[in-house]
This record gives sequence, C-alpha cells and structure tokens, in this order.
Amino acid sequence: MPRFVLLVLVIGLSVYALADCLQTPNPKALPKLVWLAIIVLIPVIGPLLWILFGRTKGRGWGRGDDDVFAPDDDPSFLRDLSPKR
Repeated sequence: MPRFVLLVLVIGLSVYALADCLQTPNPKALPKLVWLAIIVLIPVIGPLLWILFGRTKGRGWGRGDDDVFAPDDDPSFLRDLSPKR
C-alpha cells in the first residue's frame, strides 16, 4: 500500500509539472521543450526542478489586479453618485 501511495504521488507531481510547464508562456532558465524532456525523463527530480527553477514568478491565486476597488471605495464611482437632475 505505501508503494502505491508513493507511485500516485510521483505521477501526480509529474502531471502537475507537465501541465504547469505547458501553460507557462516563457519559462525561466531553459526552453520549454527542454523542460518538458527533463520532467518526463527524470521522474521525481525533473518535476521538482521545474517547480523550483522553471516556473515564472508572479503567478498565484489572485487575478493580478492590485488596484481593484470595491464600488464604494472607487473615487470615480462615488463622484458619479451625485444626484443628477
């Protein structure tokens, strides 16, 4: 059973690294085809190398819009709330 869990973890890590590499527009350090070959040909170390050194920074859970305001915090929205007659 522990060997099965280890196998599932290795496959999951490899699939994650492959999918992430394929979706990355410009990987760091090496061309994308080289990263794909490393991930596929070196089972555990390849995906770990991709996660540590190949991914571009700045990706994450957020949308990347740091200056998004709620409507009641947006100055232009508050200006437009003045009564129009």
